[in-house]
Amino acid sequence: MILAWHAALPAAATVPDAFGVGARWSGAGAAGVAVVEDGAAAALNPAGLARIRRPTAGIGFTLVDPTVRPIPPLWWDTNRDGLTDENDEPLNWDAGFDSVLGVQVQAARPLGGKFGLGFSAFVPGSTVIRFKTIEPELPNYVLWENRLQRFSAAAGIAGEVLPGVNLGISADLLARAKLSVALTADVSASIEGTPSTAGELVTGAVIDVHGIDLNVVPAVAPVVGVALEPGKWIDALDGLVLAAAYHPALGLPIDVDLDLQANVAASDLGTLDPIIGAVVADAGLALFDHYVPRRVALGIAWRREDVFTIYAETRWTDWTGLQENVAELSRAEISAPLFDVPSESIRDDNTAAVEAAHFRSVWSVHLGSELHLPEIPTTGKCRYFRPTARGGFGYVPTAMVSQSTASAFLDTDRIYFTIGSGLEHWDPFALVDGPVRYDIFFQWHSLASTTLLRSSETPTPGFPVDPKAGLPIGGNIVVLGGQWGFEY
Repeated sequence: MILAWHAALPAAATVPDAFGVGARWSGAGAAGVAVVEDGAAAALNPAGLARIRRPTAGIGFTLVDPTVRPIPPLWWDTNRDGLTDENDEPLNWDAGFDSVLGVQVQAARPLGGKFGLGFSAFVPGSTVIRFKTIEPELPNYVLWENRLQRFSAAAGIAGEVLPGVNLGISADLLARAKLSVALTADVSASIEGTPSTAGELVTGAVIDVHGIDLNVVPAVAPVVGVALEPGKWIDALDGLVLAAAYHPALGLPIDVDLDLQANVAASDLGTLDPIIGAVVADAGLALFDHYVPRRVALGIAWRREDVFTIYAETRWTDWTGLQENVAELSRAEISAPLFDVPSESIRDDNTAAVEAAHFRSVWSVHLGSELHLPEIPTTGKCRYFRPTARGGFGYVPTAMVSQSTASAFLDTDRIYFTIGSGLEHWDPFALVDGPVRYDIFFQWHSLASTTLLRSSETPTPGFPVDPKAGLPIGGNIVVLGGQWGFEY
């Protein structure tokens, strides 16, 4: 455990990735690649679907409530005069990421005695699809911002191909998008009046949006998994499970085409000649709203006849190719009647910040346990009550290596604890021919307190007004959830 503590490194993405799939595994360490055996296996390790023995389904909720340390007042062009100086009111910036309340659903069923199908999904209550980019100069938690507001779904199939060898494959569903915007702005200015009066400057503008075209198409990341049960080969190893799962890199890229034209007309401006001109801008933006890194999960578990389970899991996550959700200019052309703007002279202010930020391939560790207490018989239609206790732990240091002064990406070490409980009884209403389960869980995540050194003696956008303040990092994340499930 001490070695795992020091070797662990992070992985954070959607709510299921960061906090677990389903109330059962979210309360038992927020992982479970070696022990999962319900619809959640489609997302964690599809090989677990081979252990499904009866059709099962469940629906629940997850509430994520983060609190981060406040950011001190920052320099920013708040009066929008094109300058950042003492005339600007300090910017009070909130670097926190949004709370999430979402619904988790899962279902699985056996196919014969050797195969199983499963499905798992998480749907945020406030949004299904949200495209949001960040300004790199302003403080933001780059590995959390916008990632939790994500619809997540996976469907898979698995089978026992040899005694004690389970193989599975599933599809993690994401999306790709392309956005096209074309508009024209007509601006006019003239002086209306008579020679005997001073006249009045009259201006006007008409904006015509010709078309906005957004296409969102599905993208699929194949997830493969394996689970070995050596107890089927050697009796002394009964209950031991070894497992692994692989998830390739994927994401939600958005290609944006902008076709902008500004027509300017000026007349009757004293001795000035009439002016008619047009500025045409044709630009392309490359957005990467939600990057899913390549990762490998390795797990080991010990199970004793549906009474006690303990597991350990480690994940390798390749953050080296991280595409931040920062808008980057991929191409640009500007045509103007009075001057030329060479394409090579058009600069993207965000490129330097993105290129200077470095992340690394990292590992994380997760420990969990589950204890099923003895059944309590009852004479009613419930037949029995069986409580369950769960707990777990994880340690997640930061994946951030370095960055330049052009960005203010925030990240820090994270440690978390999970507890959970469950209750099972027979369905008293005979709606299903099987047991009904209620599970709840609680997680507490602590983001270690530290400071990003970022100071300047002169007003600089995104820097603290107090040059000695720096940017505080840290906070807490509270996660609550529950699930109702049944077999039928």
